[in-house]
Amino acid sequence: MSWVLYTIAATILQSFRNLEQKHLNKKLDAFTVSWSRFILPLPFALVVVYFTFFAVSKSFVIYCLITACFQVAGNVFLLKTFQSKNFSIGITFFKTEVLQTMIIGFLFFHQNISYMGVISIMIVTAGVITMSGLVFNSGITGFVQSLRNKAALYGLLSGLSFSISAFNLKFASSELIPLGYQGLKAGMVVLMWVISFQNILFLVTKSYQKRLIKDLNSLFSLENKVAFFKTTILSFSGSVCWFAAFSLGEVVYVKVVGQMELIIAIAISHFILKEKHKTNEAVGIFLTALGILMLILYH
Repeated sequence: MSWVLYTIAATILQSFRNLEQKHLNKKLDAFTVSWSRFILPLPFALVVVYFTFFAVSKSFVIYCLITACFQVAGNVFLLKTFQSKNFSIGITFFKTEVLQTMIIGFLFFHQNISYMGVISIMIVTAGVITMSGLVFNSGITGFVQSLRNKAALYGLLSGLSFSISAFNLKFASSELIPLGYQGLKAGMVVLMWVISFQNILFLVTKSYQKRLIKDLNSLFSLENKVAFFKTTILSFSGSVCWFAAFSLGEVVYVKVVGQMELIIAIAISHFILKEKHKTNEAVGIFLTALGILMLILYH
């Protein structure tokens, strides 16, 4: 059950990273903020890629590339969700990521989920949707109509992208077993390869936009430097835990326990940022916590 501990650690680190990112989000565009997480670890990533380049299989490289591409795609769709007028609808559909992961795993990757696992997933999904505060006043008709909304489409595509990314991360880790890499070590190697690919993607995009030097200067400017370094450290530490968790545990179960991030985020906003919250969020927290606890106790 070490994957549970890695997942919990990842959610805590990621929650505090999001808190630090609020400073950068006020000064820089969201795409640059996303890229900032991968810049400093790049030299270490290139070293790992260099020493493992001739040992890893072609399948491993392909899985890492797919992981990198779909993680970037997931971030792009999520940013479009944030920027949409119907933000709450988009976020609600994004939060169906766990349910999407279960369906994708069953249909395409032949992954069987236990009876208690399915119940846990349904409870957690209900919890995160309740936390979003979205109410379909028109019942099924309102739900169907909401599917036509661009925000809903972006939310679904974001969740789908992150799900596909997680499965390919798992497959990449499995390719390392014959080389003697498992668990944390496998997660670290995969992460380094993915970081390398993601930096290439971001560098190409920024060069095409003719903003590469400008955005790098903004990141390393004195007013952003502290938040930039804190964000990078927290993000990298969180990614190590996420990749280790996916290497050790089943993808969908890691996704379920990972929903603790929402509970932690609300706790941070309440106790640190002094923000007020509604009754639906308390109900959503209870359902999410119940589903996660059921999964941990029965697996």
